[in-house]
Amino acid sequence: MGVGASSNSRARALACLIGCAVLTTALAGVTPIEVAAQPAPAATLPAMVPMGFHLAGSAPTPGDPLRVWVLGDSVMHDASPALAAALAATGDAKVVADSTFGGWGLTQQAAWIADSQQIIEDYHPQVVVGTWSWDDQMAGASEQDYAALLRQALGVWMAPGDGVELVVLVQFPQGGPNPLWPAGVERQRMWVERTREQNDWDAIAEQVVGDFPGHAVYLSTNAVFDPDGRFFTWMPAPGVGWVRTRQFDNTHLCPSGVTELTQLLMNDLQPILGLSPPNPGWQTGAWTMDPRYDAPDGIPSCPSDQPPPGYEGVVVPTPAGYPSHLRIPTW
Repeated sequence: MGVGASSNSRARALACLIGCAVLTTALAGVTPIEVAAQPAPAATLPAMVPMGFHLAGSAPTPGDPLRVWVLGDSVMHDASPALAAALAATGDAKVVADSTFGGWGLTQQAAWIADSQQIIEDYHPQVVVGTWSWDDQMAGASEQDYAALLRQALGVWMAPGDGVELVVLVQFPQGGPNPLWPAGVERQRMWVERTREQNDWDAIAEQVVGDFPGHAVYLSTNAVFDPDGRFFTWMPAPGVGWVRTRQFDNTHLCPSGVTELTQLLMNDLQPILGLSPPNPGWQTGAWTMDPRYDAPDGIPSCPSDQPPPGYEGVVVPTPAGYPSHLRIPTW
């Protein structure tokens, strides 16, 4: 099940995202399955550098910055302004193409090969970064078929002479129970199914990325978005108690959630790409006021609210049979 809605008027989609080395790492009114103590801070995990990876030519500099292409669905669309700001703040990299839009997926865009080739020809990216969820149903229906599609896509991206040297596949941030779904048992069932589909996609991506050593990396987001197997709409924030990181649907990201995701990615990408540390200030830049963080009718999707008293998040469903490294078992 995907996130966001596709639109013919939006920017062209790109091809796939595959990775190689794996970094293993509630909203009020939603009844928790069980509760626990306040979440511990996200673990600091070592970055995984793809074996044998190095940029062709000289290291990136302000005069010759690394060229990055960002793609994916509406959740990556939420994150792309901050990622662009953080990369620019290093002085060594810049986003040259952003083809993110709601509904992007390999299974959704029939012309993804031609679109990919056109973007590569026009913008000459060296690195591709993205995540999406619109292929989850195919991933759940047939591991073999979806793995073949991912392999095909990576082959298109890495065609000799394209100039793309590294593909970074980002684990889709764990979503929570959507308050707009039917309440009670049906809401829980839908959340379990959504999580199962995303886990299927993760497992196939992990399998496929191993076929392309030195040219792709898969980065996990569990440490931030489901620490200790729990989902949080709000996260603790010094001096203010809590800050909302997810929009009302418990899937899309608020600026604070975008900052968390971008910081996680930068921590991993800096050593991989040889980038300088970003200058401070990107976290509070003009991107935080972008209208994408509000609903189309102008109602804030990311209000300055607080969780209900005693808020401790909700346990992420981990049905039997899921790969144990993808989600921490909780029942």
